[in-house]
Amino acid sequence: MRLRRTSWPRELADAVNVAARHSLGGKEDILAAAQLADGNWVAGARAAVYLPTDAPDAVRRVGWEKIERAGWDSEGSVLTIFETSDFGTPMRTTELKLDDPGRFGQLLRERVDASIVVQRHVPLAGKRGVRIVARRNPAGTDDPVTWNFVLDKGLEPGQPGVLDAAEAALKQVRDEFGI
Repeated sequence: MRLRRTSWPRELADAVNVAARHSLGGKEDILAAAQLADGNWVAGARAAVYLPTDAPDAVRRVGWEKIERAGWDSEGSVLTIFETSDFGTPMRTTELKLDDPGRFGQLLRERVDASIVVQRHVPLAGKRGVRIVARRNPAGTDDPVTWNFVLDKGLEPGQPGVLDAAEAALKQVRDEFGI
């Protein structure tokens, strides 16, 4: 008989496996999880984070390469996860109310950082510019690389020449790294 010691409920592991099966065609083991103030759970595995949904006993799978960043507000006890988006579209954010992100927070930081293949800031107007980021899921070195860029505050895509300069910077960085 195999005993597994976990600090999360079996229902969470089952929900993660259902979501993983739909995305990966296989199973994923939870590496860290945290219970939210509302009783729901958030979990992290090797290839993805599993966020709660409105449906009971269901989670939404988001690959680590799709997480732009996360922020912890210790005063409000809220962990906010920001997902990458196509340029010009708003980022999807998920706010998770919990006492302490603990091991899950550590895993979140580690896996998001591990998904970054290239990160470069290219000045466009003085010190203001564009941050170009290439990401790949850290669970698979053969996974495709996705590129995105974020303009610094004070630069808008509607300003003359900004979008063209950002696209040129993206091409330059892609060519430089051959990815």
